[in-house]
Amino acid sequence: MKKMIGLLMGLVLVGMFLSGCSSNDQLSALERRIQNLENQIMELETEISTSEIHLAEYEDRIAVLEEQRVNTRTKITQLETKVTALEDITNSTVTLFLAPEYYLVPGETFQLFYRSFIQAVDPYRYYIRLTGTVGHGYNRYYEWTPDNDNLNSDYSLKVDICTDQGDILATATTLLKVRKSTSTSKRILCIGDSLTANGYWVAHGYSQYLASGGTTHTFLGTITGGYQSTTLHYEGRGGWQWSSFVGGFGDTDSPFKASTPSGISFSEYCSRNGYTGIDELYVLMTWNGIGGRFRTFSMLSEPFVSAKKIIDQFHADYPNGKITLLGIPQPSVASGLGAYFEIDVNYGDNYGQFVTALRYNAMLLTFSQMDDYKDFVRYIDVASQFDSEYNMPTITKPVNTESSTTELVGTSMGMHPSTAGYLQIGDVFYRALWQGWSD
Repeated sequence: MKKMIGLLMGLVLVGMFLSGCSSNDQLSALERRIQNLENQIMELETEISTSEIHLAEYEDRIAVLEEQRVNTRTKITQLETKVTALEDITNSTVTLFLAPEYYLVPGETFQLFYRSFIQAVDPYRYYIRLTGTVGHGYNRYYEWTPDNDNLNSDYSLKVDICTDQGDILATATTLLKVRKSTSTSKRILCIGDSLTANGYWVAHGYSQYLASGGTTHTFLGTITGGYQSTTLHYEGRGGWQWSSFVGGFGDTDSPFKASTPSGISFSEYCSRNGYTGIDELYVLMTWNGIGGRFRTFSMLSEPFVSAKKIIDQFHADYPNGKITLLGIPQPSVASGLGAYFEIDVNYGDNYGQFVTALRYNAMLLTFSQMDDYKDFVRYIDVASQFDSEYNMPTITKPVNTESSTTELVGTSMGMHPSTAGYLQIGDVFYRALWQGWSD
């Protein structure tokens, strides 16, 4: 800029000089002055050209830096997203429900299904780590087939729910108990709701038990049903719940109705039907009456007020009798409940009902562990041994209203298993019969 000002002043002086001078010397001086000015102009043009080159280089560098800035910001955003996702997983509450122990039979395959005992919308998003000395870990379940060398032994199995980095979010431990059946002949009464009404699990479990060399038992009940060639007696009534077996269901009285303070009597029930007594009571109830999203339970409210009446009366009538409380299986994970019930009904919430079922089963376990009951009441966990992903009824349905592609969705109220599901419950019953009450 200074050079440009100087050049302009020089031109002005030349003009002034030309206007006031005419001699040859003065002309030569003027020519030299003009030459100097031309040289300065050339230098200035060279400097401008160099500055333009530098400016273009700076602009290129600025463009590169801007691209780097955009890339860096994109990477930061991606990292922030990953951190947020990790925090969501780390801060989420994951609950495991494994029973304290499971009964296994030599030569029979035992399985525990992750989705059925991990309280999470998607349990497979976690790292499920198994610790133990026996068995195999698959994508959806744990599996082990013990043999006679494992008889009369207990095997610890630990399940950790971890982040992708291996940090533990929840943990649970159980015992796998392998025993030789020592059960003597018993008089057994099985009671339940629609899951028991067809008699599938009762008949299948008992036939499996006999096929493995188990002792013959006598099954009691005014309802008759079964599976394939096995027909047994029991008390399985669709729509019933604990309170129904105390006070009746609609116009139908409880089969145990009596004039006792509790309103029921097992000894009178036996007298009316010509039974000599009851040694063991198996109860599989109830989806009926527990509907509610994330419902909690108390011994001071239903269904446990009625459950306590039944158990207390049975123990009063048969002090040496034993009671097995079978937990209910998880509902359909293929939206069976949502397909059957509308969204304004609690039962229409598939995941909410799953959590309710877990909490109900947990309360059954707590009941069996109370000091007043632990000597004659035990809890058998069905849910974790039940494959709710594949043993619930499904139908094919278009993935949307404009597509011919189909997917499997749940049906049958989302609570009633397929035949394979009933047989799985029967397998749990078989293992409970096999174990007996030896220890």
